[in-house]
Amino acid sequence: MAKFLLLPLALLLSQCNGANQTHQNTQEPMENQEQAKQVQEQQTPVAQGIRGQVLWVSGNQMPSPDAPPSKGRGVQRTLYIYELTNASQAKTTDGVFHTNIQTNLVTQVVTDANGNFAVSLKPGRYSLFSKEEKGLFASIFDGEMNINPVEVEEGQVTSVEFLINYKASY
Repeated sequence: MAKFLLLPLALLLSQCNGANQTHQNTQEPMENQEQAKQVQEQQTPVAQGIRGQVLWVSGNQMPSPDAPPSKGRGVQRTLYIYELTNASQAKTTDGVFHTNIQTNLVTQVVTDANGNFAVSLKPGRYSLFSKEEKGLFASIFDGEMNINPVEVEEGQVTSVEFLINYKASY
């Protein structure tokens, strides 16, 4: 009888050790992401503009005592930077995908494999979008219904964390 009780306990312990191994392995990529970010920042010096990371977030993001919220993972994407764009200046579907943007495209930048990017810009207000299959994605609006607004001030670099979260549940 004792052997039958020890078997589930042994399986449980092996699962815990496996999960611990997985957690330890995830620490290395985070360090590598930090190193890649530092290298990218050194390769792309930006004295004025926007610097940040694009993060993919999906699945159940409901708060739970058993699991901390996911920060997401860096992904490679093309970011489109438009003049500040109001919701009335674009066609929006599903609340987050935008087409027929009526403001001018200022520039675009491709993130590295970890989602890091940096781009030089003149002082001003801009709207950021990521290129997705259903259109240009942006899920943040300010109080005046400007789409994903970012401000660049003279001589400053604005830090941005761009979440692509249309497949996440909150």
